[in-house]
Amino acid sequence: MDCILVAVDDSPEARNALDYALEQFPDATIRVIHVPEFTSGSFDMDAEATVTEQAEQQAADVLEHARELAAERGRPIETEVVFGHPAKATLAYADDNDIEQIVVGSRGQGGMKRILLGSVAETIMRRADCPVTVVR
Repeated sequence: MDCILVAVDDSPEARNALDYALEQFPDATIRVIHVPEFTSGSFDMDAEATVTEQAEQQAADVLEHARELAAERGRPIETEVVFGHPAKATLAYADDNDIEQIVVGSRGQGGMKRILLGSVAETIMRRADCPVTVVR
């Protein structure tokens, strides 16, 4: 495999997904993206910074943690912030960048919320044109 995409957020599952990709694909280029989620409660509406500025700072923090994890394992990674719906943006990025495999973390949503909304990992798994690995 030449190019692996890892979509990360600030969850332990996402960190596990990146760790998995770094370990399982030692010779591949690892591209890490973060898609900020603009959901209720994600940002401080009373802050001086705009929601976009807060999203950019949050993304910078998430990707910095990813670079630190990769550096601990002696691996370079490429990082990028992508805006849009997390699943759709991840799939579009994969299609536009010749990604051969996507690795994402599983978020254990259950019950009615998962049935109504679906999870990002599940949507990516169902719609991707390349193999997808979901890591717990």
